[in-house]
Amino acid sequence: MRRHLSLMLGGSLLGILIYGFVNFSGFQSSWELLLSALLGIVMAYAAHYANTLLNALLPWKKHTGLRLLSGVMAHLMLWTALIVIALLSYFELSGLPFFLREDLNDPLIKIAILLFCAALIYNIIYFATYSYQHYAKGQVLELQQERRQTQLQLKALKSQLSPHFLFNSMNTLSSLFQKDTAKAEVFIRALANSYQYTLQTYGDRLVTVTEELIFVRAYCELIKTRFGNHLSLDVQLPPEVLQSKVPPLTLQMLVENAVKHNVMSAASPLKVQLAMEGKKLCVTNNKTSKRPKMDSLKIGLQNIAARYELLAHKSIAILDAQEFTVQLPLIL
Repeated sequence: MRRHLSLMLGGSLLGILIYGFVNFSGFQSSWELLLSALLGIVMAYAAHYANTLLNALLPWKKHTGLRLLSGVMAHLMLWTALIVIALLSYFELSGLPFFLREDLNDPLIKIAILLFCAALIYNIIYFATYSYQHYAKGQVLELQQERRQTQLQLKALKSQLSPHFLFNSMNTLSSLFQKDTAKAEVFIRALANSYQYTLQTYGDRLVTVTEELIFVRAYCELIKTRFGNHLSLDVQLPPEVLQSKVPPLTLQMLVENAVKHNVMSAASPLKVQLAMEGKKLCVTNNKTSKRPKMDSLKIGLQNIAARYELLAHKSIAILDAQEFTVQLPLIL
């Protein structure tokens, strides 16, 4: 509604300006003034729809100079054609000759100059307004993405700081103090490193694979302390991949999901492997007997997928066959 009001108001002012600048009859006429205002509105709508077409053919961002020049020329020709048609119709309905009049040269030159100036000023103002709107829209989208990223980071943090995990860790620690104080000390350090990493990377969008692997190994030490050597972590990543980026807690969440959804034992150990397949980092685990009532896998994977889409506009791949594999695209 606001756009239509602006077009009607601006068009009316343009039509009145043309009538005031070039008065063919030599005296003021309310009828001619109204017709000029209506003509200006038609010219404004014509310019609006011409802009829509030009924006699709010549985007401002890629062809700024050419878009400005083409806009001025297109509007000048379009407006000239509309004015000529309007004058022909007006003189035809009035019974007056148009092409035979000798006093039209000077007014037509004035109209051409006025239209050129109007087209130039209009396109400059339109470019400034268009750029500001897109800049403001970009700022809003960026803030929305940051908010969405913060929400996803918070969900990942909550999963890592879950009371259930802390309760199990405290029980394990209490048992270790009674049996093996050396292992208890190692467990405390691993637990402290895990929480320290989680809190430090809470505000980070991306971390290196090297940083994430340090946390994953600390997490695996915690699990091994609780379940013995029934969990193995095999890292087969080339050195150049270690400086690639991943969202924080991504690899740890995948290892944690493998632990949550598989029963580990001496007869059926859980094996997690990190390796490269083409340009994707793959986290693969074998399948042992499945734990009952475990529905958190989809939530964790959805969190990881959403963060990859938000941060890198890339998708993860999930392969559920004899082994369970999650393929992560590299972020350089």
